[in-house]
Amino acid sequence: MFASVQNYLHTLSTDSKGRAAIHFSAEVHEFSTIVSKIVETLQIYHSVHPEIDADPKHVAFGLMTKGANTLMAGFELALTGYFWEPQILFRSALEGFATAWDIVNNPKRFAVWQAGKKFSSTDSISNLKKEIEPVGKMYGFLSEMYVHTSPINSSPPMFVSQGEAKFQFFGYLPPDKEDVRKGEVYVALLTSFVCLQLTEIIFHNYAKELETIEKIPGTDTVSTKVSARHRKFVDAAMAHFSTRSKDPSACF
Repeated sequence: MFASVQNYLHTLSTDSKGRAAIHFSAEVHEFSTIVSKIVETLQIYHSVHPEIDADPKHVAFGLMTKGANTLMAGFELALTGYFWEPQILFRSALEGFATAWDIVNNPKRFAVWQAGKKFSSTDSISNLKKEIEPVGKMYGFLSEMYVHTSPINSSPPMFVSQGEAKFQFFGYLPPDKEDVRKGEVYVALLTSFVCLQLTEIIFHNYAKELETIEKIPGTDTVSTKVSARHRKFVDAAMAHFSTRSKDPSACF
């Protein structure tokens, strides 16, 4: 077994990820577009405000920079072929971006953060979902389905090969089975889009081009938007999840 683990780490994981990256080339391009906009906007903010201070936006910058790495780590796991694990990271990233939004928009929450008192990031999710309702549903789904251990998520991942159900060890998927991770890739796109939206809400003055919001002329407020390019992925994701809920074998 030791030799098998070594083979996976040195060879099979790279092979599996490479095939998935090609199979999901359009989704990889979309994810890259979204995450690059997050990082670019944060870097521009930091170039203007390089000092470390107690401003809530500086704390948000740190949380969102960490969150961008978490999104990438989750996406890499999804491309490598992992089933349960990517969503754990996507939930963590969403929680981090929500916390950043919360402490910037709610002075009382930032005071709790500064005071070193017990700060609950789940309270940030509760505050955010009042403004962006789908966040609550997404966070709840990721928590109940993937993070909190229960009968519904206690089974090891499997895939069907040559008509036979096989256990999947680590992230490796054989050739032509890449599509079974379509759902995990779609979750990455949906989560990263929300994270970009929160980044742009806070740091819209530093974005080269706004992707998820637009400024309302003559005011300091913004409205949300979804481009036709990204809408195609949202629609495809919803159709896939609907199919998978009716026929769970779709993920094998």
